[in-house]
Amino acid sequence: MTIEIQILEDKILEIFRSVTQVPSLTADDDFFNSGGDSLLAVEAGFQISQIIDQEVDPMVIFVFTTASTCAVAVSEQYLAA
Repeated sequence: MTIEIQILEDKILEIFRSVTQVPSLTADDDFFNSGGDSLLAVEAGFQISQIIDQEVDPMVIFVFTTASTCAVAVSEQYLAA
């Protein structure tokens, strides 16, 4: 599956905003400093999995805590050809 990194970042940001209920969250805001917790990270990981049609380990969000860095990690770890 090929998905442009900016589109992936936008979709992950939308997920982060939804699960944290922080509509002003930016792509460079830390998920956990913005109200995210481990349960919300699991939910976000599940929703990211649905976008890319592959199971995403929620640990990605624990390591790459912004939508911007998470998008790069997901692209490299799950979508690289």
